[in-house]
Amino acid sequence: MQPRIFDKMNQTLIKTWSCNKLSDRAKGQLKYQLWQDNDDQSFGIALSENESSGGFSAELIKVDQIISALETLYQTAKPFHAVALKGLFVGKSVNNASFLGAALVDQGVIRLHPHTTRLLEVNEDYLQWPQSFDETHPSNQKRSTKTKNSQQSNAEDKNEVHQNPI
Repeated sequence: MQPRIFDKMNQTLIKTWSCNKLSDRAKGQLKYQLWQDNDDQSFGIALSENESSGGFSAELIKVDQIISALETLYQTAKPFHAVALKGLFVGKSVNNASFLGAALVDQGVIRLHPHTTRLLEVNEDYLQWPQSFDETHPSNQKRSTKTKNSQQSNAEDKNEVHQNPI
């Protein structure tokens, strides 16, 4: 678990995005932000706004930790519920994991399971996600192109579900 960053001191806000929530019934959009550490240049994602009801933690989640969690999920080759991302947060809001899941779907890192509602899958090119920040960062916009891959996972049993938090 990472230390909590309360005020994002020594971080630079790079970009804010809006995205839909995971549930079709949910109202309003979410906003989330990309931050960059001024010392080590690492990136972090923070939820920043919910246009409707529902609390969340605005803590900064390091992209390296998100990638590590996704790697574990990808290696299981099983679809998972957003609650599997719960361990990335110090905050205890029940919405944290699903809101982060929505942001990661928006980024093309994970996708909705094609046959089962409320299940997610890690996209095969998830390791390239941080490289996409080069086009997001104003000083690096000409260096990289963002790719999103929506191929299906090769899970052996499509009915198995990974439910343990990471």
